[in-house]
This record gives sequence, C-alpha cells and structure tokens, in this order.
Amino acid sequence: MIRHSLAEGWLLLRSRGLVSPILAVALAIPISLAGVTVSVRQWLAPVVELGERESVVTVLLHPRLGAAERRSWIDRQAAHHSGWRLREVGREELAERLSRWFPYLEELLAREGPEMLPPMVEIVTAEPTGVAVLRDDAAVLAVGPTSSVNRMVGRVAGRFAVVLLVVAAALMAGALLFAGVWVHLELHRNAEEIAIMRLMGATESTVRGPFLVAVTAPALIAAATSVVITVVTVGWMARLAAPLGLTAAGPPWWVLLAEAVTAVVLPVAAAHVTLERHASTTGG
Repeated sequence: MIRHSLAEGWLLLRSRGLVSPILAVALAIPISLAGVTVSVRQWLAPVVELGERESVVTVLLHPRLGAAERRSWIDRQAAHHSGWRLREVGREELAERLSRWFPYLEELLAREGPEMLPPMVEIVTAEPTGVAVLRDDAAVLAVGPTSSVNRMVGRVAGRFAVVLLVVAAALMAGALLFAGVWVHLELHRNAEEIAIMRLMGATESTVRGPFLVAVTAPALIAAATSVVITVVTVGWMARLAAPLGLTAAGPPWWVLLAEAVTAVVLPVAAAHVTLERHASTTGG
C-alpha cells in the first residue's frame, strides 16, 4: 500500500512539473515572514520592558521646612498616593551628586556647605506624570521632569511589537488560505481519477495515499525553504539592528521548528479535510 502510494504520488508530482515546487515556495514565503516578525519581536523584548519600569521624579522642597515638617509632608504624600515611594535625599548626598554632575560647583559647595541646598525628595512611581500635581503644593519649590524617555521608548516598542504579532498572524492566515486553495485545486485536477478509483471499489486509503504523498512532498520543500529564508533574513537584519543596541540574534530554534511543522501540517490537514468532503459528496 505504501509502495503504491509513493509510486502513484510520484507520478502525480511528475505530471505537475515545476508547479508543485513553485507552490511550495509560495507557501514558504508567508510562513517564513511570520517567523521573521516573531524573531524581531524577541529582539524588542528588553526595550518593551523599559515601558514597564518605574521612574524616579525629583521634588525640591522649600528650605524653610524643618526636618519634622518634611517628615510630615512625606508621610502625608505617601498616604495620599499609594503608588508612590518617597525618600528624602540628604543634603550631603545631594551635594555629592552635584559635585559629580557639575564639577564647577564643587568649590562653591565646599565654601558654603551643603546647608545652602534645598531639601530634595525622590518619588519612585510607575506613573511619573502624576507627580506634576505637586507643582501647586505650597511646600514644593520645584518638580523635576515627569516624562521618562525610557518609558516612551518602551511604550513605542511595545506598540510596534503588537503590530508585528498582528502581521505574523495575518501572514499565517494567508498561508492557511493558500494551503487550502492549493489542495483544493490539486484535488479538482485529479477529481475524475479519484471518482473512478472509488467506483471500482478501491479502499479509501488506496484513493487518498497518492494524493497525500503528492501534497506532503511539496510541503517538505516548503518547510525547508521557510527555514532557510528565515535564517538568512534574520541574520541580515541582525547585522543592521546590532548598531541600534538591540540584542539581535538568530531566529529562536522554536520558531524554526514551528515554521517547519506548520509548512507540513497546513497542506496535509487541508488535504485530509478536502478528501473527507469529497468522499462525503461522492459517497466514498
């Protein structure tokens, strides 16, 4: 039975000439492109995480506030804003930071002492823009930047990653549709031979075997082609993405495995469904 299926399937493939390999490559293209988009999505994962990280916003308080008043103000803000973590930065620590960031202030700070600096509070929060409400607080001298470049980059990368996944899903849907149409046309081309075999009393396995072989062989070509296209394309894109600071690497092994399995399963599954429908309509 297997030998018969292989022999008859080979005859079907030979009668198609280059059509079957061309169809296999056409099926491999959307599958490989889906794999490329998933691989690029993996590169963006560290950048997307930036959008989820907490940000630190600095708040300068009026120098007239004493230690007890500052402590009371910090406790009050922590109670009103449960998502904030507040920490008072000591004047000595602030003076050290300023000396490191602005070396020209070192002499002034050494002469006047850290007592000249206003008290500063750092607020750690996932929503830095919310700290802007403190600008109207009478105890606040100034509020630092409430926009985080890292968070903006992370959110943009997150949206782009979602777009990539949608594109990958659309490509896979296109591959599924293409496989169905391909198999349906193959069955339509051999519909008379299949009907005659059934009328002569051939078993269903004898009828379906050659057709499944004729579909599986190009499917294997599609699997190999999709893997090769993905490896080459992702490797080329990795060289372009490396200077951008992305952790660009080759496609994950599970992506290549998924491509190979999908390229084989889609047409074979479509063949089974189409043969089942044909058998039910012809009384096979």
